[in-house]
Amino acid sequence: MIEWLQAFCRFFRIDLQRQYFKIFKREFVAKVELVVRQAHHEREKANNFNNDTVHPELVEGYYRSFATGSRPAIMKMNKKILLIKVITSIAFFAILLSFVQGRELLAIFSRVNWFYFTLSFMMVPVMLVTSCLKWKVLLDAGGYNVSFSRLIAFYLVGYFFSNLLPSTVGGDVVRSFYAGKEINNQPSAAVTVFIERFSGILFLLVLVILAPLCRPSSYGNPYFFIPVLCSFFLLSAVIYVWRVKEPLVLSKSLMTYVVGWLKGISERGQSVLFRKFLAFVEHAFRVLSLRVEKFSCELGKALQLIHRDKVLLCKLVALTMLFYFLTWLNVYLAFLAFGKKIDFLAMVALVPTIMFVAHLPVTVLGNLGFFESVFVFYFLSIGVPAAETLAMGLLLRLKMLSLGGVGCVVYLLHQPAWGAVPVQQEEGL
Repeated sequence: MIEWLQAFCRFFRIDLQRQYFKIFKREFVAKVELVVRQAHHEREKANNFNNDTVHPELVEGYYRSFATGSRPAIMKMNKKILLIKVITSIAFFAILLSFVQGRELLAIFSRVNWFYFTLSFMMVPVMLVTSCLKWKVLLDAGGYNVSFSRLIAFYLVGYFFSNLLPSTVGGDVVRSFYAGKEINNQPSAAVTVFIERFSGILFLLVLVILAPLCRPSSYGNPYFFIPVLCSFFLLSAVIYVWRVKEPLVLSKSLMTYVVGWLKGISERGQSVLFRKFLAFVEHAFRVLSLRVEKFSCELGKALQLIHRDKVLLCKLVALTMLFYFLTWLNVYLAFLAFGKKIDFLAMVALVPTIMFVAHLPVTVLGNLGFFESVFVFYFLSIGVPAAETLAMGLLLRLKMLSLGGVGCVVYLLHQPAWGAVPVQQEEGL
């Protein structure tokens, strides 16, 4: 975070007094190291849980390793990946601006319908409350009474980390960590966050497959057909992992045979490049296997919780459906804010696929640039001009940044009491 702030200051020529900056850095590092020690202590307590509680391995995916040394670990990121994402983000915006003239965009902004603009912004707290309500339902089902205002605060801080910081610490990690401290049970908090997020992802996959029925000709378009195929494959994979006790037995046996065969070839060929490639394949498969095993463990615990309470399942489905209806309404009102009335059913057909594609992590700061580009690309298929879709996308971005800004204020006000967030490092291949 310190390096990011220094780069920001250099870019905008902000002259900071070095003495004050060093003091801030020293205090910030001290706070992070204190929280790291606390987090280690909480993990040790989690390892001593009884067998009837959630298995401690579930929390492993949420805060895997913590920083050592003097550098703050919160903003630790692979600089090469960050640079690639920044360049990609700039490239997408450059492509967007090549399709849209500045005067055209300014003309659209000048005719804002303030009634629909305000109504569109009012959707932000409604969608936030819906998401937090689903999270609270899960916590209540586990016997944990956390105030709704507290969950709202955790969610806002999660938005801050997801949309305003170039960090590997995602919003779900933040919510899981703080909720775990609140209920004094990190593994259970991790499971509730997993169910809340994963139920939304599952429903999105179903919508990607079924929503184009509102515009059946979309299935003939490869830009819809490919996401539909991917969603079907992912749903099938989830069902397979859920139903099979050891889903990787066959693939591990096959991989062992293939790797052994390739090693025999490499020993005869004496190729250094081939050996490096073989080592990469082995490492990639190990990483993939670990992730699938962790996912299988998390999924099993989540389904056990849901199977015990059918009413809970109905509540989750109802709240998830409500959230996606609000998502459609959110996009529709954002178009109306700029005087563009679109076919609602056509929008229903497009938005799930757009959400599926737009959330691929290819740029920084909540997929800045890529997110807007995907909206423009897909709405062009139903005849919506690029400038109007870009204006709508920028309004959606403004609302996400507003949530992140509120989350930043909440974090700064409560961070001394809550503590900083431990790092979740990316698993590089």
